Amino acid sequence: MPRLTGPRLLAAALAVLYAFFWLWYGGQGRPLSDTEIRHYLARFDEIGPGDGSLRVRAQFEAWMRKDDGNEFFMVNLIDEPADLAKEAAYNEAILPQLFLRASFPVFMVRPFTDFIEPEGHHTWDMVAVMRYRSLRDLLNVIAGPDAERLRDLKEGSVAKTHVFPAHMVFSFVWVRFIAAVLLIAFGVALHFALRPFGWYRR
Repeated sequence: MPRLTGPRLLAAALAVLYAFFWLWYGGQGRPLSDTEIRHYLARFDEIGPGDGSLRVRAQFEAWMRKDDGNEFFMVNLIDEPADLAKEAAYNEAILPQLFLRASFPVFMVRPFTDFIEPEGHHTWDMVAVMRYRSLRDLLNVIAGPDAERLRDLKEGSVAKTHVFPAHMVFSFVWVRFIAAVLLIAFGVALHFALRPFGWYRR
């Protein structure tokens, strides 16, 4: 059996860290079951989905029934916040819950001029894209214990919004690869920093 030296222990620790990251980041889960769908619909009946309309409930139900369990990206077309204090409170309340579920803002951009657009279009102040690990994670937040408070904060935080989910087709940003490269770089730096110590080489 190979002797457990410092470098081998370091490599094993980094491998375990990356395995935990892989599990946390997820993105290839199982579709929602019929039991879960019934549970979330019952929660929507209690608290109201988003703006509380039957149309939004029907849209969520249709989405749940064709869920594939995989990650998706929510595209948000946003007007300026109706209430900056509520926007800050909403972000403070929801972002930690999303981050625990490996869901986070991918980017936010602000148009600086009109260009090619159809007649009578609506001009949006900001475009934001959020990554979600799964529809299940999104539902666990918006239909969770803080659902009513989050709904009230969200409705006051934006004047108008158009939101739709999308699947990634192509991207140069490979999060799992970037995480692996950063972890390897950290491991190499730590290895050379520890080499002078005798206990590490033994």
